[in-house]
Amino acid sequence: MPRLLIAKRLFAVLLFSVATALLVHLIGDLNRVKVMKTDLAEINSVRYGLLDADQWASRVAAIIERKVDAFELTDANRPQIVKAVEQVLLTMLDEIERYLRQRNLGQHGGTWMDQLEGALKQGVQDLLIDFDRLQQKVPQYAEAVVVQLSKPNAKQEIKTQVLALLGQTSEATFARIDRTALNALLSQYQCSDPAVCSATLQSRIAATHLPIMQQLGGVIGSVALLFLVCLSGAGRRNAAGGSIDGFMLLLLSGATLLLLAGGLLTPMIEIEARIGELRLEFMGEPLAFTDQVLYFQTKSIFDVVRILAETGTADMLLVAVLITLFSVIFPALKLIATHLYYYDAWHLRASSWVRFFALRSGKWSMADVLVIAIFMAYLGFDGLVASQLGSLAHAGHGIDLLTTNGTALEPGFYLFLSFVLASLLLSARLEQHGNPCPA
Repeated sequence: MPRLLIAKRLFAVLLFSVATALLVHLIGDLNRVKVMKTDLAEINSVRYGLLDADQWASRVAAIIERKVDAFELTDANRPQIVKAVEQVLLTMLDEIERYLRQRNLGQHGGTWMDQLEGALKQGVQDLLIDFDRLQQKVPQYAEAVVVQLSKPNAKQEIKTQVLALLGQTSEATFARIDRTALNALLSQYQCSDPAVCSATLQSRIAATHLPIMQQLGGVIGSVALLFLVCLSGAGRRNAAGGSIDGFMLLLLSGATLLLLAGGLLTPMIEIEARIGELRLEFMGEPLAFTDQVLYFQTKSIFDVVRILAETGTADMLLVAVLITLFSVIFPALKLIATHLYYYDAWHLRASSWVRFFALRSGKWSMADVLVIAIFMAYLGFDGLVASQLGSLAHAGHGIDLLTTNGTALEPGFYLFLSFVLASLLLSARLEQHGNPCPA
């Protein structure tokens, strides 16, 4: 065997080993990052923030407490406070009088006896309660209220009553949020609160970005270089009748299947809709919610197939089978069968199965179509999410709303795309330079 061919094979084996090692490490890192991103989305879910009444109550309560603590009754603001209290008391008296009069005289649909009874009640009320006189004494009552506000324990009493009312309103109006999943994640990552946990996960995810991109580039680059080395000089036919060395072809087939495995086992597309910041003014102070995740999904092809199969419905099972059959099994079998047919490995060329997958299965292989479908889905989701978040951002007045569209293609897509291109290139070269025996 020529030394050049030996050196070429050794170099090809080295490239194949490097691609394998990098891919194994990349699959592990990508799936760990997928878990961390899913956990981060759960921690920052809008359910535990913007849609949680307890969060609103606690933040409003903090503002109220600060306002009450900062309140000081001075000679400068005393006239304004007295005037405000007077206005409140006058409004209360007007409402009470209107309610009583309507209750007594508002029974127009009753009998004449009911109307007579209402008139008598109103007369007794006018005799016993002089609302005009009460309104004249409102300034005295307002002064008395302000005096009570100036007492040392008034602030604490006001805070207690307002916060108790706020809590009762929240509990009576909104359902409680189940925080079991959130508490489990806080315990898992040993965090004291969601903000700390979110910052920890974000730093861990950011630290993995560069190594993952380097590994992805290393895998694709190693396979591309392997193709270049193995196919260089392939135009010269060898003694076996083929133009590509059988050992080199085996490495190329293995490398192509490596790309397929990487594309199947790693996330392909990430869809995220997030409210980056919602800010509004309450009692002159900002009330803000940040990093509120509305929707998040990151899935590999195997994850999608598994989810479809777990539904148990016939239509979803059919879709899962079709995805697996035409976009995974058929491309892999075509690649293997093409090798067996054109190089007559193990003398299987005459097999009808080998001939079918080598010569006629191309129209059934939908791997390239799946790549286009994923890319179009990415564009569609990106446009849809961006449009809806844009509408949401302009929905309110007096509210500052910053939305974020995190839809992105993941490394699994590029690995699967590389598999499709490598498979097409390898099949084309085999069909061009192969020399099968007549069937």
